[in-house]
Amino acid sequence: MKAFTRLSLLLLCGMIASCASKKHAVTSTTAQSGETTIAVTPSQDNTQPAKPQKKDEACITSRLRLDLSSGSKSASVGGTLRMKKDDVIQLSLVTFGILEVASIEMTPDYFMLIDKVGRQYVKASYSQVPFLRDADVDFYTIQAYFWDEQTSNLSGWERKDYVNVGGRSLPTSHNITIPTSRRTIKAELTLSNLNTDSEWEKRTEVPSRYKEVTVDEAMSRIMNLTM
Repeated sequence: MKAFTRLSLLLLCGMIASCASKKHAVTSTTAQSGETTIAVTPSQDNTQPAKPQKKDEACITSRLRLDLSSGSKSASVGGTLRMKKDDVIQLSLVTFGILEVASIEMTPDYFMLIDKVGRQYVKASYSQVPFLRDADVDFYTIQAYFWDEQTSNLSGWERKDYVNVGGRSLPTSHNITIPTSRRTIKAELTLSNLNTDSEWEKRTEVPSRYKEVTVDEAMSRIMNLTM
């Protein structure tokens, strides 16, 4: 369970890093002593102008299924995606249909990653998170990709199977490849039951028993995984 939770968090972090600005893309670098790394390097500018925003859009929510594979091993987990335009993006992973094991919450002001199995969390500005800072990624960069306002597929991330939600066409299938120094992780993020529900908590209250850790501590533990 703990290893899969860490892998899921690693994937989510890698997905977010894949939302890099038009001058960046996710790639791998040589690691020391078998350490897993996610890095970003410049790539060719192949994006298109963002689509105009619709002021009447507010919230999008959906169920999600995350299928992971690395070599001959695979795993699956369910969860939810909740978004309020210009305010918050929440990704939650659930096992056995009831047990939330990990989540990420992003607002214009902070990035928060919660390991609910390890009962720890990190909350920091985007400039304090190395893989986001190095990729010039902030909340609005990530929002543009999930709301399909970043029109070009980035290296390693393919979007397809669009549906109409609240007057906007959004992809329900995200095929993601994340190369790291130890292995290549492949994932399929499938969204279903997309709707415009707004009745959900827009901010996560972290339980007092959870330990707040630094970005370096959190990423070190996530990277120390096996699958």
